[in-house]
Amino acid sequence: MTAAPLIGLVGGYGAVGQSTVCLLRTWGAVRMRIGGRHPALAEELIRNELGGCGEAVALDINDPASLADFCAGCQIVVNCAGPSYRVLDRVALAAFAAGANYVDPGGDELLYRRLAALELAKAGRIALLTAGMMPGLSGLLPRWLARQGFERATQLTAYVGGRGRLTPTGAADYLLSLATVTTDSLAAWRDGAKVSRALEPLTNVLLPFFPPGVTAYPFFSAEAERLARELELSDVSWYNVFEGGHMLAALGRLQGAAVDCEDLSAAVSELSQAAELDLFGKSSYQLFVLQLAGEAGGCPMSRTVMLRALDAHGLSGTVNAFAVSAVLGGEMAPGLYFAAEALNPNIMDRLRHTPAITAMELMEVAPNTGIALEEGEL
Repeated sequence: MTAAPLIGLVGGYGAVGQSTVCLLRTWGAVRMRIGGRHPALAEELIRNELGGCGEAVALDINDPASLADFCAGCQIVVNCAGPSYRVLDRVALAAFAAGANYVDPGGDELLYRRLAALELAKAGRIALLTAGMMPGLSGLLPRWLARQGFERATQLTAYVGGRGRLTPTGAADYLLSLATVTTDSLAAWRDGAKVSRALEPLTNVLLPFFPPGVTAYPFFSAEAERLARELELSDVSWYNVFEGGHMLAALGRLQGAAVDCEDLSAAVSELSQAAELDLFGKSSYQLFVLQLAGEAGGCPMSRTVMLRALDAHGLSGTVNAFAVSAVLGGEMAPGLYFAAEALNPNIMDRLRHTPAITAMELMEVAPNTGIALEEGEL
């Protein structure tokens, strides 16, 4: 009998890793090895969620021998550790050396450039990066929306935000993602090109599905630019939405100061505490509201999708688990990919039924108004 494939999850007992592990468990047919600096936490997760069927390993990703031992025998190595700017390509290289494929709910353009030099297609290995919520789902969901009856999509407006705890790893990666777009602050996609300072923040506004009085801050990422080029969109306006003032104020202070990218500990602590203050006494949630305009049958048409989740970590782990499943299922040839561009957008039809997602609705809207006319069945 052939043994079930072994999946190694680095940092698998963290917030994103736990969500990944729990979903993979429900699908079955895999073995899991969970490693990190705190093996007792891995043992607890295996006992509580895997019925004791799993392998907990003490792992130091800064020790090449420890990392090599962890990756040995794995078919896929999943890096749930962070922050990305410290991990870089360390786990990926160890995975490839052990003959494994690599999935990362994080990663970014820097990691992509480092791995591009390896010519993974020739080596027969797969690397799937940014298989989380944002980037990841933030590129996958618009591609799914573009398949909902459009012959041609032209304009996308996106509002993404929520309320929830921010782990130190998440805070560090979030700060660094903002740093990569500093020179394009308030940018948007206009007439098929990126335009700096095309938008202004929207303060104390009423947005569909969000609580009253939120702030929407323009954020045009590299993922959004790749999306705009692939779908041949003329305009894209993307906003990160903040409810409560503590995190937004902290970001304003941190962006206005010279944040040391070598030591983000003080900034990470401030941002995590601000998120906790905004959450105090309330429940967490994560919300995507995407409005797409275009044409069908020579007539204008619009669609809006609303996706609501329990929290950002569960959503990232869910996308990550689907990415692992896609690699296991041979759904892509060897090579290096961003998840949103490699995964089939139709997985949204399955992903919306997972425990992390509490609601997903597709609506027809009047062109250029954003006012819902009729809800569609998904």
